[in-house]
Amino acid sequence: MSESVANEERPIRLGVSSCLLGNEVRFDGGHKRDRFVTDLLGNFIEWVPVCPEVEVA
Repeated sequence: MSESVANEERPIRLGVSSCLLGNEVRFDGGHKRDRFVTDLLGNFIEWVPVCPEVEVA
């Protein structure tokens, strides 16, 4: 199997704020889930959640 074929089978990995995925990590204990991000793009993307608020602490 060629490398280009193997790469086409894996989803694209992208970083995204954890709160956009629905994780309750915001300063107020809430989230900002974005259905476009989770329900539509999530079919094509492997999300790598990051949380700036948690990372700073």
